[in-house]
Amino acid sequence: MRPVSRDEIRRLEEIAIKDFSIPSLLLMENAGRGISDVLCRDFVASRVCCFIGKGNNGGDGLVVARHLANHGFDVRVVLLETEANLKSDPLINFQIIKKMNIPVTFVDTKDPESSVFGACQSSDLLVDAIFGIGLRHWVDGFFEKAIQGIIRSKKTVISIDIPSGLDADTGQVHGVAVTANRTLTLGLPKKGLFVGDGPDHAGKIELVDIGLPKELLLSYLNERL
Repeated sequence: MRPVSRDEIRRLEEIAIKDFSIPSLLLMENAGRGISDVLCRDFVASRVCCFIGKGNNGGDGLVVARHLANHGFDVRVVLLETEANLKSDPLINFQIIKKMNIPVTFVDTKDPESSVFGACQSSDLLVDAIFGIGLRHWVDGFFEKAIQGIIRSKKTVISIDIPSGLDADTGQVHGVAVTANRTLTLGLPKKGLFVGDGPDHAGKIELVDIGLPKELLLSYLNERL
């Protein structure tokens, strides 16, 4: 399938929610479940650290954490935001995580790079769910140092949808970006994975179905022919 821009995939998701009555929470569940299925297929049960931002990308990561825990992985969630800052759908999934007693820690705001690096060192596999396709601003300060901690760890990294710090349209690195071993992109591939710095940061790219209706995708593809 042809790569799409952030505005195009958002429009498709909006239509799925509005015209097909698919709740946004279900799209998030489908995304996280699909990613966890890939990880269960390709990795033995091991220690996994999921780095979670406040938006829907972070929500996808929380769903991944839940399903991996159910499949015997030793999962730890590291939150880069306060619980109060989580958006509505990610917050619901975070509450489930807590009720399942999956370990949750918060990144030390005084020394985020060392805090993240330490979490990485006690893990075999890292899930990058910090920033999604909506990122347009320069990554600096706290988040820059946190991402540097992931990079410095040299652990195997799976990025959800797009490596955090990479522009979904242009493939530009906004100051710093995760270098993933694999990127599991959602619904349709994103343009930024294939242009600019994208190929140097995405690693192996695999498409994950999130349940966008076939009729919607066919209509969209026909309009673009």
